[in-house]
Amino acid sequence: MASKRFHLTTFGCQMNEHDSERMKGMLESLGYAESAERDDADLILFNTCSIRESADNRFVAHLGEAKRLKGEDPERVIGVGGCWAQSVKDEVFRRFPFVDVAFGPGQIHRLAEFLTSDSLTAQGYFEFEDLSGHLPTKRAREFQGWLQISQGCNLVCAYCIVPSTRGREVSRRPGELVAEAERLAADGVREITLLGQNVNSYGRDLPVDPDGRKTTFAELLGMIDAIEGIDRIRYTSPHPKDMKEDVIRAHAELPALCEHIHLPLQAGSSAVLKRMRRTYGRERYMDRV
Repeated sequence: MASKRFHLTTFGCQMNEHDSERMKGMLESLGYAESAERDDADLILFNTCSIRESADNRFVAHLGEAKRLKGEDPERVIGVGGCWAQSVKDEVFRRFPFVDVAFGPGQIHRLAEFLTSDSLTAQGYFEFEDLSGHLPTKRAREFQGWLQISQGCNLVCAYCIVPSTRGREVSRRPGELVAEAERLAADGVREITLLGQNVNSYGRDLPVDPDGRKTTFAELLGMIDAIEGIDRIRYTSPHPKDMKEDVIRAHAELPALCEHIHLPLQAGSSAVLKRMRRTYGRERYMDRV
C-alpha cells in the first residue's frame, strides 16, 4: 500500500523554519512522504506566524484552498500549528470548522499522537509543554542546521505577542545542545545557527552547576566552536540588553563565529523605545554598537 503523503506550508521566522523541519522529520518517521503539491496530500499542514501581519493574511488565504480540497476528499486531514494557532487556540475550530487538528509551538509532538490515534473529532493542543529538540529533523540544506537553544521570552514589549504564543523563556541544558551539535557535525553540517527568541539571554533559567555558576551564552558559543567540523556559527535573534562584553569578545576570539550580529534597534528615539518597553535607550544601544 502506498504511503500517506503530507504537504507543509511554513510562514514567518527562522524558528518556524526549524519547527517545520522537525515536523517533516517526525512525519517521515511515521511513514509519511512529502508531497510537492497540496492537491496530492493526505495531510495538509500549515505552520503559522502571528508576528508578521503579511504572513497571517497569506495563511488565511491558503486555508481557503485547504477547505476546497477537504470538500473534494473529506478523508484529508487539515492541521494548523505554530504561533497563530496558539494565539487563537480553540477559536480556530469555530472560525474554520474543516480543520482537524491545531497545536501550538510547544506541542509539535502532539501531531504524531493525533495521527496515530483513532480520534474522530477535532483536537487542539495548546499547553506549553516541550521543546522540539528530541524530534527527528529533515533539513532543507545538508550543510546548514538549526540548533534551538531556548524558547519563549520573559520580556513585555508593548507590541509583541511572543510571550503569549511561545511562553516564558526556557533554556536547554548545555550538554544536550553540545551533543546535538556533534550529531549535526557528524551528519555533514558545517554551519549552525543558534535559535532563541532572546538568544543571548540563554542560560539564566538553568540551575547552577557544582561550582555555583550558570553556563552563559558566550560560554555556549565556545562549546559549539570547539566541535570538530563546525566551520561557521551564527545566532538569531539577540537583544541589545544582553549584548555583553563576553559575547563581543567571543566574536573576536572564536574562529567559527561569524563576523555578523543582527542587533534589532526597533526605534531611534529613547522616548519611543520606552513606550515600546524595550528596556534600553538610544544611548545604550549606540554604546553596544
